[in-house]
Amino acid sequence: MSWKKNVGKSTVRVAAAALLLSQLLGAAGSVSAAGQDVEVHLIGINDLHGQLDTTSIVNDKKVGTAPILATYLKEAQAKYKHSLLFHNGDSVGASAPVSSLDRDEPTMEWMNMMGFDVASLGNHEFDQGIAALKAQIFGGLDPKEGKVTHAGAKFDYVNANVIETSTGKTLLKPYVIKEVGGVKIGFIGLVTKATPAKVSPSGTAGARFLSAEEEVEAVNKYAKELQDQGVETIIVLAHDPATTKEGVTTGEAADLAKALPADSPVDVIVAGDNHAFANGEVNGKLIVQAYSYGTAFEDIKLMIDPTTGDVTEKSATVTTTFQEGVKEDPESLAIIKKSLDKHPELTKPVGTTDGSVTRTDAYNNEAPLGNLIADAMRQADFGDKAGPADFAFMNPGGIRADLPQGDVTFADLAKIQPFGNTLVKLELTGKQIQTLLEQQWGTNADGTPNTKTLQISGLKYTADFNKPVAQRVTSLSLEDGTPIDPAKTYTAVVNNFMAAGGDNYKVLVDAKSSLAGPIDLDVFYQYIVDTFKGGKIEAKKEGRITNLAAASTEPTEPPATATEFISRAEFVSALVDMLKLNEVATAPAFKDVAADAAYADAIAEAAHAGFIQGYDGNFNPDREITREEAAMILANLLNHPASDKNAAAILSGFEDGETVSAYAVESMAKLIDKGILGAADKNLQPKQGLSVTEAKALIQKAVAAKAS
Repeated sequence: MSWKKNVGKSTVRVAAAALLLSQLLGAAGSVSAAGQDVEVHLIGINDLHGQLDTTSIVNDKKVGTAPILATYLKEAQAKYKHSLLFHNGDSVGASAPVSSLDRDEPTMEWMNMMGFDVASLGNHEFDQGIAALKAQIFGGLDPKEGKVTHAGAKFDYVNANVIETSTGKTLLKPYVIKEVGGVKIGFIGLVTKATPAKVSPSGTAGARFLSAEEEVEAVNKYAKELQDQGVETIIVLAHDPATTKEGVTTGEAADLAKALPADSPVDVIVAGDNHAFANGEVNGKLIVQAYSYGTAFEDIKLMIDPTTGDVTEKSATVTTTFQEGVKEDPESLAIIKKSLDKHPELTKPVGTTDGSVTRTDAYNNEAPLGNLIADAMRQADFGDKAGPADFAFMNPGGIRADLPQGDVTFADLAKIQPFGNTLVKLELTGKQIQTLLEQQWGTNADGTPNTKTLQISGLKYTADFNKPVAQRVTSLSLEDGTPIDPAKTYTAVVNNFMAAGGDNYKVLVDAKSSLAGPIDLDVFYQYIVDTFKGGKIEAKKEGRITNLAAASTEPTEPPATATEFISRAEFVSALVDMLKLNEVATAPAFKDVAADAAYADAIAEAAHAGFIQGYDGNFNPDREITREEAAMILANLLNHPASDKNAAAILSGFEDGETVSAYAVESMAKLIDKGILGAADKNLQPKQGLSVTEAKALIQKAVAAKAS
């Protein structure tokens, strides 16, 4: 902590005096003079989600899998004399089949083998209820189907913000003390307060989650208890989201850091849950997160005064677990092999395709892959002994890849649905179904369409784009043509992102009832296996959606143009081109921007002009730029951000103003204030991508405002 540095010299003087007095007076206990600081490294991961054999792609390179991650972790620990290994929530849940088919016991076995020292709970540890959570941690027969007996964790789990209602005490011990290199380190555990909304009600039955205010009180209380036991180095393993962008760290973990006293003994808050990168300091607390799925790990370096126990220096690095040139850990391979031998079906292709099962134009029209996913969702088993739901709806943004031509493996399915979303069964009236369809058709700030056509199962409809949105659905029926009754209640399956109103599907928040169920990827995988039995996987357009195009006398562009989002590199290139910047002769300094890339010059110019900073040495040129990221760049161009007070007041005029990330609040407010950014329907959609048309309009307005 920064305040500790200010007392360092006086602490040394006090310690030296105490040593002298003990020698003169013959005291029974001696006090050591301040010696050299002890260097301790906390090596950690978060959100592994049982992805033991899942290869991910980062910058077009293969990363991850437990055998690769294990090699990195073991090598990191071998470098240091003093280190501890930790996991920060969601080690299990939304897991790969190699782990989930045995109730994640393979993942627990891997963590025991690795010798983890401490772990915290994530929301997914609650997926199957508290009894299952305790069985995984403490050992015993898993209550789900009663087929798996857990060995239990050989390391400590901590949590301070979940209260078991039957006892009035914390579900697990709130903290643990670890001693390494002669110094003591305290770990306090937290899980995101959004857990009850993220899992089935049965998953959190028997538990109460502390409010934000209660959570801060708990952290302060347990930090004081740790100090009373001589512990001054305190780490909070908070499975709370955090993101560091453009050098600014935001999210629930950052909010916690701000809520704690500036002189709090908490030194580090480890974040999780949102699978993002974080590495920054907020209110004297270092906040770190290392993405997810074992694609990266954090190395938190602490310099600790052995006399006072205070942290004198702290820093962190986040390392990506690239596979190339790295030898797989044999012990991890053995755990995976044991599971694959038990489930040989996982080593075989789940089927084949001719390359026609794609998501092409899913934002605007019915797509073969969209139909396949929606059909799988509709058949999902929610454990309520009910048959298939009446309908299913899948948001196009959640379909991230096509089925490949040739053999299809589980890994291919995981690329299509990589988020580990929970499926939710809702009760909706026929009128609400129609409203849901109307909410597909939004409008960007510049008046261009912002369409997110839902992929559907169990119904069909016709949309006439010559009519206003409220009258656009001209026919709506079941698959057999039976009209949907506006007053009747139907069941519909969506994912938890949509159920919470994501992508502007706000009517779903008003559902009569909701039931959380299985993970979307698990359902999709099982549906493919059961339906096609390893053979040809087929899906096609079936006329579920009929769109009648609006009449126009002007040449029309391909329908995907309005919702074909541009990348960060494309946005910056357009801005630099419009400004005609030409001042830099060197390549950009970002690690992921090659000197010979077509956009390298533009990114170098933008960085030189101060429009972009990147984060963690990267710029992510190929990722789609969001509206709030674009606002940040354009606000840097204008160079006069709004004040906090004005910014909050400006954003309060929009229905989703509170969803703007903290780092972009001032930027978006400034653009709104200047008339550059707006929204006719009072929705800013800050996390939404930008179409070519919208990006061009924003840049033109910003450049004009700069010149005025």
